[in-house]
Amino acid sequence: MRLRRGMREWASLGAAALAAMALSSAALAQAYPSQNITLVVAYPAGGVPDVIARILGPALSDRLGKPVVIENRAGASSTIGMASVARATPDGHTLLLGDTSLAVAPNVVAKLSYDAQRDLAPIAPLMRSFMTLMVNPKVPAATVGELIALAKAKPGELKYGTSGFGTPPHLGALAFIQAAGIDMLHVPYRGVALALNDVVGGHIQVVFVSQSVGASQAKGGNARVLGVYGEKRVASLPDVPTFRESGLDTQFADQGTWFGLVTTGGTPPAILERLNVVINQVLADPPTKGKLEAADFHLTGGSQADLAKLIADHTVHWRDAFKKAGLKPE
Repeated sequence: MRLRRGMREWASLGAAALAAMALSSAALAQAYPSQNITLVVAYPAGGVPDVIARILGPALSDRLGKPVVIENRAGASSTIGMASVARATPDGHTLLLGDTSLAVAPNVVAKLSYDAQRDLAPIAPLMRSFMTLMVNPKVPAATVGELIALAKAKPGELKYGTSGFGTPPHLGALAFIQAAGIDMLHVPYRGVALALNDVVGGHIQVVFVSQSVGASQAKGGNARVLGVYGEKRVASLPDVPTFRESGLDTQFADQGTWFGLVTTGGTPPAILERLNVVINQVLADPPTKGKLEAADFHLTGGSQADLAKLIADHTVHWRDAFKKAGLKPE
């Protein structure tokens, strides 16, 4: 009898504890946010992640009731910005507009000051962006095939610019180089806009940029777009074939550069859940959705688990691609 009574008492205490935790969790989510929110972009102002952040920021602010401040913390293949979020207080007030570099960083930086899977918490996938291959108009190649032939005739002479080792423009170039079996010289810049300027100026020959940037530059006659990633052609560049149409298997790169929202590891689950709900609502808002789609972003949204899987799958893929290219963490 006493044993049964004791078990019932423990069960009651356990149920009460769980109920208290649930109430505490709900209260925590309801009280959040209690201060301004910082949205870190690990790239310079003007790049694709920065554009996304400045579209999402006001919409997030409206739904969360607090200002969202964009903070550009570029450098070291985007790991400076990621590290700053990993070290932040785990209360959901510091967010990161992350991208594929979340999965690539462990493969390019030898001694990271953080562990992405432990120190960063996924909130939701956001969208995808598909890159284009652009060349200076004076490059004697009007098609992907002609550029490949030129690169094979002059191994290591053609220069391609990126926003740094392991960043999306570099991944786009790496996938193309491996699929084509060619050798080009990597020229890293502090931002892809600087690389683009040097392609237009004729200082380097090749750069991989977003579809919207590629379409704009092609329309102005500043550069020539030879190919696009993805399974189908894009409306803004209807005459430009996909790499698949040109006979190249660019593997994961055809999935596009993905973007996701993350925060500091250890952030309470209730806050992560609320942020997931809010960001998916923001992506469905007609004004915000319209602005992003007009810039050629393909909105996805999704769960915390969806983003975690993206990071895990791409970490393995790009680790193998870097190994194949003979690239080691530095």
